[in-house]
Amino acid sequence: MKYQFAEFEIDLSQQELRRRGEFIHIEPQVFDLIVHLVRNHDRIVSKDELIETIWHGRIISEAALSSRVNAARRVLGDNGNDQSLIRTQHKRGFRFVGHVQTVSASEANAQRASERSIGSESKSTTVSVATEVSNLDNIVSETVRAEAVARLSIAVMPFGNMSDDPDNDYFSYGLTEDIIRLLARNRWLSVISRHSTIGFQGRMVDAREIGEQLSVRYVLLGSVRKNRDTVRITAELVRAADGQQLWSDKYDLQLEYIFDIQDEMARQIAATIEPELSKVEQQLAARKPPESLDAWDCYQRGLWNLWRFTTPGFDSAETYFKRAIAEDPYFARGHGALSYVNVQRAFLDEPRDRLARLETALRQAQTAVALDDLDCFCQCVLGRVLCLTRHNDEALAALDLSLELNPSFAQAYFAQGFNLLWHGRETDAETLLDRATVLSPRDSHLWSFHHVRAWTHFSLGEYDIAVEFARRATRLSNATYQAFAPLAASLGILGDKTQAEAVATDLLRRKPGYTTETARQELFYCNDPDLLDRFIRGLSNAGISQPRA
Repeated sequence: MKYQFAEFEIDLSQQELRRRGEFIHIEPQVFDLIVHLVRNHDRIVSKDELIETIWHGRIISEAALSSRVNAARRVLGDNGNDQSLIRTQHKRGFRFVGHVQTVSASEANAQRASERSIGSESKSTTVSVATEVSNLDNIVSETVRAEAVARLSIAVMPFGNMSDDPDNDYFSYGLTEDIIRLLARNRWLSVISRHSTIGFQGRMVDAREIGEQLSVRYVLLGSVRKNRDTVRITAELVRAADGQQLWSDKYDLQLEYIFDIQDEMARQIAATIEPELSKVEQQLAARKPPESLDAWDCYQRGLWNLWRFTTPGFDSAETYFKRAIAEDPYFARGHGALSYVNVQRAFLDEPRDRLARLETALRQAQTAVALDDLDCFCQCVLGRVLCLTRHNDEALAALDLSLELNPSFAQAYFAQGFNLLWHGRETDAETLLDRATVLSPRDSHLWSFHHVRAWTHFSLGEYDIAVEFARRATRLSNATYQAFAPLAASLGILGDKTQAEAVATDLLRRKPGYTTETARQELFYCNDPDLLDRFIRGLSNAGISQPRA
């Protein structure tokens, strides 16, 4: 027998949940929870009954149960506000309130075959779902994947540097970043993060392949030839499904007009895509360019070094950002970027230097927002500083505004997820980290996305899931030693002594002298003493020592 409700079908013989005939990847515990609620839709199911059924009576936290219920709602397109399918009965439990039909296997198979036939007839007129989104598996929720597929999406490839001087790479990179930001003004358009597209720099890749790898419908390709005072920009907009060119243009101009050209290109691209939509909601925010081209040039050179995320890179970035501000003291992004350098250094600094670094970062971020409160980057940096100084409610407001100003800003989704995690809202944090992953599926710092996901599950006491995400983080080549700490602690709490000690050995090889006190100091932004104590206990079980007196 099978259960059908809304657009979903549960096939118990195959242990599968399907939506419109398509298989949905789902964690086993979430699947079991949905099945039990659907089976018993005629009554309220208590929390104790769910724990006995799903966890076989094992003691779990209230947060762990809430996490599974919220995950079930996300998979079914429901949420805690609407509760259209899974309703919370205060102090009594949960009830499935959707209309459930029980059908035989033969009836369900015939119905599914009919749906597939209808789907195949219309297939030629629709853009196929790219494989990258479907292959995200349980990294992101089904709801977020579906939303990503439904929205119009574009990837702006790094503009090629056609100049003789390789030192001009920063210029083409900066132009690419600004076009991404301008396109992201359109709330209806999902724009892939530059951190994912940078991996294609210098490669000859077909637009159709890019579309498949990044799950986008459109690809913008271009090149820049910069001389001393002039620049030539070529650009073309390509439909990823078939590689058809939709728009192209060439610009020869004096450098002083660069901002006008960027705006014009973004308008042209948006106007080309817009006919697909019945209604377009334009974003109100606009980036304010600096008055001085030299300030813009220094700012772009600073970004080029900042995104390396190395100490030498931070040194160079700081120098360039200071020069940008000296050229134009009212350049908001210059102040914001300088603040961001100090934010990143706060993670790396010795504990005695951290407070001064954060105080400086806060002043710089506040200056940036005072100069331009409609700049998504400046609001995001302010939110990050406020989070690290434990002003989580204020950080929430700043990061919400950043996302309102730029709905495609992957780093702001990550920052808000990070903030909510340490504010005790782990399940909300997971949803935001989902969205960050969809917007930047090949982010050069994807390890940090997985790292924070591991922390959300560690905080919830779901150590087995924390291990899975922590392992994802440690497998990436640019992961730092920090990715190994929650993995060692989770394994330590689970009692897997052999694996825990092996991971602890890797951790100490990457960070000699790491102790439990190092761990405490590095979580200076954590508000939860219990979480810290569990983390230290797990590390101790893994063999990480206490500091010597």
